[in-house]
Amino acid sequence: MRNSVMKALAAVTAFVAAAGCSSDAGTVFQADNGPIAYIRFVNAVPDSGGGDWRFVDQIEGSPTTFGLAFRSMFPGSGYQLLAAGSRHLKVFQSSTDIQQTQVVWFDTTFNFVAGTHYTVLAAGNLRDKSAKMYVLTDDFADPGTQVALRVINAGAGTVDVYASPTGGTSSLPTPLASAVANFTTTKWVTMGTGTVSLRAFASGTTAFPAMIDVTAPAGLPADHANNLTAVGGFAQAGSVLTAFIFPRSVAGSKAANFTTPAISFIVDRNPPSGF
Repeated sequence: MRNSVMKALAAVTAFVAAAGCSSDAGTVFQADNGPIAYIRFVNAVPDSGGGDWRFVDQIEGSPTTFGLAFRSMFPGSGYQLLAAGSRHLKVFQSSTDIQQTQVVWFDTTFNFVAGTHYTVLAAGNLRDKSAKMYVLTDDFADPGTQVALRVINAGAGTVDVYASPTGGTSSLPTPLASAVANFTTTKWVTMGTGTVSLRAFASGTTAFPAMIDVTAPAGLPADHANNLTAVGGFAQAGSVLTAFIFPRSVAGSKAANFTTPAISFIVDRNPPSGF
């Protein structure tokens, strides 16, 4: 009797499965994530250890990163998907001590508009209570056959920034950006593709060596044979990048021991790959 019942159930299950497959043939199912914005996090606080970045209002559509250290970015390139709307973001102290993980460094609520790209920058010193969270709207455009670059001063003092094919003591061109104050952002500037060096000086000075002297990333073209997409950089037309000018670490703090200011690049837009 039992075997008969089991055989009957198996037959019914097979029939239902076959019917389901038949009706769904050729149908593509996509999850509805609702309105989506795009976000990334940057830690420019020079006197702290890592922080845990978490949206505390909902789980879905809420990118999270743990232990984000000074001069680190999440993600390293591009953006994470974020459920749009009014969102509540907190940055907690990262620690293995459960009591320390309850310490909140930053707490903000912001309305993220669907389809818009954002950079959330934590900058300033926690020790003197000057640290703030800045929500930047990344309204970049397609530079076409050129590349585009902007500068964000994350607390290195007011600077003048120069872009040229070579760095070192080579002649300085007209500044790419002048008198860029702490915690301010320039507009994107378009330029031709090629090798680019950025040099930053304390504003109003041009004595060598530069405060910062760095070669910008060239990027990579698409590799169709190996199914690899293009990577943004100054040798790749259509790329958009941001140069973050970071301060040195505060001596004796838990921030990594960076003894000089530095520039780090992040890709805002990768060039088209032609796939």
